[in-house]
Amino acid sequence: METLKVDAPLTVREPQVQLDPRLPAGTYRVQLVVQGSTGKSASASLQIKVFKE
Repeated sequence: METLKVDAPLTVREPQVQLDPRLPAGTYRVQLVVQGSTGKSASASLQIKVFKE
């Protein structure tokens, strides 16, 4: 499974990613684009909240 890192594009075949465990607490915006045999989808923006344990 690939790891999602700040300011690094990521391409995966499966709809699962891990977060970099060194990410500081905060809110991050991620853009998701799905690419299929007919082309790319419109991008969707997601917010991920990382909490400090």
